[in-house]
Amino acid sequence: MVDLTKLPDGITPEQFFTETLPEVLGEVDLPDGLGADRMQFNITGSDGAEYNIGVDPEEGLTIEEGQAASPPIAVTATVADFQSLLAGDLRDRVLEATGGALIGPKQLRRAFMPDAKVQKVKLIKGDIQLRLEDGGAVTAVTLTFGGGKPNVASPTCKVSLGLPVVLELAQRKSNAQQMFMQGRIRIEGDMSIVMQLMTVMSQP
Repeated sequence: MVDLTKLPDGITPEQFFTETLPEVLGEVDLPDGLGADRMQFNITGSDGAEYNIGVDPEEGLTIEEGQAASPPIAVTATVADFQSLLAGDLRDRVLEATGGALIGPKQLRRAFMPDAKVQKVKLIKGDIQLRLEDGGAVTAVTLTFGGGKPNVASPTCKVSLGLPVVLELAQRKSNAQQMFMQGRIRIEGDMSIVMQLMTVMSQP
């Protein structure tokens, strides 16, 4: 069993997607009603890579290198931000505060949505860039919906929050709506895309 709280510093996207993730996904109890659409991951920069994940009718859950055709969700991050979230100082501080990793089998299971919900996600168009601020450093992950081309430089919407906010959310000490009303979560750009996503994700 892979311990996601102890991934080595400097783990490459290739190592994660070809060695670590297949073992972790083997522990994930997938929900019923999954469709054929695949989730795309774009890790940019030196040693970057492109992989997609989905369910093959014959082979079951698969991880493939390259670009999926019109993915409902594409996740884009630099290698440095990818490593910081999975194996760097940011991971360690979240682990110290919460006792768990940012990404694990439980979180991965939530990424696999029933096809009926995926079809609603595909109707959302644009990008949401999540920006985690920690002092002067910013870790950014861009989510692109509806099969569009990721627009990292000028996303439809930016959502910025500090590390203390992430820790409070992870520990369920508060919720995102309260944080937004307090000004601790800031949204720039077209907020409607966030509202669309929240509406879809709140549905069964």
